[in-house]
Amino acid sequence: MSHYFVEEMSEILDSEKKISHRVFSDKIANKIDDQKFFEKQKVSKNFDHMQLDWCLAPTVQSGGSYDLRFAVEPDESNLHAGVIISALGLRYMTYGAMIARTYMVDPNREQETAYKLLLSMHDLVIKSIKDGVVAKDVYAKALDHLKKKKPEFEKHFPKNVGYGIGTENKDGALLLSGKNGRVLKDGMTLVISTGLQDLENSKPQNKKSKTYSLVLVDTVRVGPTDCAVFTKDTTSDLDNISFFFNDEEEESKPKPKRERPAIAQTNITKTRTRHERPTNQDAEKEAQRREHQKELHQKKQQAGLEAYGEGAKALNGTEEKKFKRFESYKRDNQLPASVATLEIVVDKKNLTVIVPIMGRPVPFHIHTIKNASHTPEADFTSLRINFLSPGQGVGRKDDQPFEDPNAHFIRSLTFRSQDLSRIEQITRDITELKKDVVRRETEKKQMEDVVEQDKLIPIKSTLISSNSQILY
Repeated sequence: MSHYFVEEMSEILDSEKKISHRVFSDKIANKIDDQKFFEKQKVSKNFDHMQLDWCLAPTVQSGGSYDLRFAVEPDESNLHAGVIISALGLRYMTYGAMIARTYMVDPNREQETAYKLLLSMHDLVIKSIKDGVVAKDVYAKALDHLKKKKPEFEKHFPKNVGYGIGTENKDGALLLSGKNGRVLKDGMTLVISTGLQDLENSKPQNKKSKTYSLVLVDTVRVGPTDCAVFTKDTTSDLDNISFFFNDEEEESKPKPKRERPAIAQTNITKTRTRHERPTNQDAEKEAQRREHQKELHQKKQQAGLEAYGEGAKALNGTEEKKFKRFESYKRDNQLPASVATLEIVVDKKNLTVIVPIMGRPVPFHIHTIKNASHTPEADFTSLRINFLSPGQGVGRKDDQPFEDPNAHFIRSLTFRSQDLSRIEQITRDITELKKDVVRRETEKKQMEDVVEQDKLIPIKSTLISSNSQILY
């Protein structure tokens, strides 16, 4: 959210690019496979980005249409420079976490006041979370605070302020609503979601700014006296979520006593486009830069025509993808003899993982598996195998085409065992097999353009003398 979405959004707004919510969301979703990106982040040395998966696919909303439940797919509308909401959820080693932030471009005083109220309610909810607190009391505190400050906003307040999260995306038994009498315990993990849906803007900047929504989502862990906020590094204070483009217009008006905050963590300046900035005022350098940009544009265009023009093996600017079939075994008698014990078997020779389902060994080719992980839990350990399926793994535009995307797909299988060492070995075998297959595919792709050299035929009648002269 901090190191990618905010920077991308700032660049889009600053350069006034047009990009749809769906395309922007897909760009964020594809970042999960960028190993170099995660290597730059300050995380544990043992962190493995291959164990990451989406529990809430990235979604971007703006332009007056908002769904704070994040239950709908991003639409084709372009990103609107008004109130922008971004939300995403990641799963690592079977456990999930979620975050959502609201960003405002040129907000008026009314919108700033509404956001401050939302931020105060969100902080109040987080401070109320601790061991022994009843779920409905947390909701009641937030609602009472809203009634005191802005009673007319009560109809815009959701029916809950969060829920439990873990191996499942949403635990309904831990809903922070006004009717849930569940007592919070130390160690529980919760998603705190505070929002105001469909507020009316009395001074809209344009047609799409007449209605707006605000939301803040963080993932926390209940403690004995307070709670730990896992997503606190992504700031939510007003100064850091506000973006201003109309500073020049405001300078012509009498300056108010309260100065508007500077834009933080963005590359947006007082001028809206780069060519207006002080660093580019030198006319000669500017002309050289424009000429160089023109040359680069022509080269890019020519390269694009060669790659994707008529006759090129491409479809709408992208390589045509074909469905690949993978076959593990042709007959039942080809299965390893060890499957008779109905245990999980990793058959490296046939690139297959065989698991017991309903008393029968079921093979899954390694190309259908995304990753595997295990999680120790008390006397047991859980093995989770995640599979590739439409809408999961690399975003909504799947990298791997499917023969029938409308069919039912298994997304994951979880097995529990008391034999920790065996589960660890199975996880290791599946991970190594997957990496080996990926490496082979990469090498194969790199060798596609290599021209095979003909066999060399030695000339037996030729002799080489000591002074390197050829004698016949």
